[in-house]
Amino acid sequence: MSAPTFSHPPHGTCFVNASRTQLNKSIPSTLRAPLLGLSDWRVGPDQLAPPFMERRGWIQPVCLAVTTPEEIKEKSSSFERFYIPGEFCRQGDVLSAAADSGRLILLERGAFLAPNDIVRAVEKISTAKANLILVEAGSSFGYSDRVLDPRSLEKLKRLNCPIALNLNALTGTEGHSYAHRPAWIEDPQFDVALVRTALAFEVQYLILPDTRDLNPEALELWHSSRKVVAP
Repeated sequence: MSAPTFSHPPHGTCFVNASRTQLNKSIPSTLRAPLLGLSDWRVGPDQLAPPFMERRGWIQPVCLAVTTPEEIKEKSSSFERFYIPGEFCRQGDVLSAAADSGRLILLERGAFLAPNDIVRAVEKISTAKANLILVEAGSSFGYSDRVLDPRSLEKLKRLNCPIALNLNALTGTEGHSYAHRPAWIEDPQFDVALVRTALAFEVQYLILPDTRDLNPEALELWHSSRKVVAP
């Protein structure tokens, strides 16, 4: 199979996890949309994205989370984007298979991994670096959730790859739902702070929560920072 020729999605794109769209009925499946057919991408309710954002293709699916080389090989003909979860970011055979697939790769830094150490994963996938987006999804510090350390974003910037901020990981509990967890973990008011941090470090992409809508104020802040005038 020959590798496709494509460019990165436009800066400011918000991704949704298309493998979970059936669980969230507000986000219709977009799996059939061609990679460069930006006018064909669609989203759910109007409050999720203004019509001009939809037409410009700024809401696109992550497509498929993959964890084995066999899965990557099997799905390469059906999916144009692969998401490698943080738990597998140092799995050499998975990284190699993703690089060989020719697909766009979203590689998440594991919550357990020091920001400096993600460079080894990037080196492993270096032959496909032009197709690579690094994903920051926070670190685990015993809060029963993920905590965003701005220093991680600074480290990822130095690797000269586009960066996505995974708001899905940062706005939900990690693992089991603990009765004693603080209520602010899922407080949508903190969405604005996360987006402001992303903009401060020139993050190009957001991965939206798949269990709830992003705070409209946060989404508006993200959109307005792109300074795109609706046609």
